[in-house]
Amino acid sequence: MHEFTMHEALVASLNQVRMKSNGKSIHIVNEMPEEIMAKTLFGDSIRLQQVIADFLLVCINFTPNGGLLSLASCLSKDNIGKSIHLAHLDLRISYVGGGVPEALLNQMFGSDEDATDEGLSLLISRKLLKLMNGDVQYLREAARSTFIISVELAAAIKSLT
Repeated sequence: MHEFTMHEALVASLNQVRMKSNGKSIHIVNEMPEEIMAKTLFGDSIRLQQVIADFLLVCINFTPNGGLLSLASCLSKDNIGKSIHLAHLDLRISYVGGGVPEALLNQMFGSDEDATDEGLSLLISRKLLKLMNGDVQYLREAARSTFIISVELAAAIKSLT
């Protein structure tokens, strides 16, 4: 378990997809509250970065050129000791566009035997989330689609307000 902040994990993930988003002139807006970005968290930050980057990349792939992608989050806590909380993080990655094809979603949820590279990446990311007591949901609205990534991490009480 490593100590990190959400800011560090998010910056690393965004750096992994920056060339692709810049190439499509996609504007990424971070709407995550500063208090969540600055929280001291404990967990597998490398795997969390990988998962966030994978879902960001899929969103970028299905966002039209010049489109908008937004990140939002909420954090709830359960006290499990004198110096630590169990933090439940929900991260929403939303974008405007037609949405992820049904076949790719089926691959992510493991219901398609013939997975593409992109589908396999999402399936692995989902399995990593499950190892972190989390999961992923996908919502498709009229002109907007959202991945909701949930994960449990430890958080130091000293950094929580």
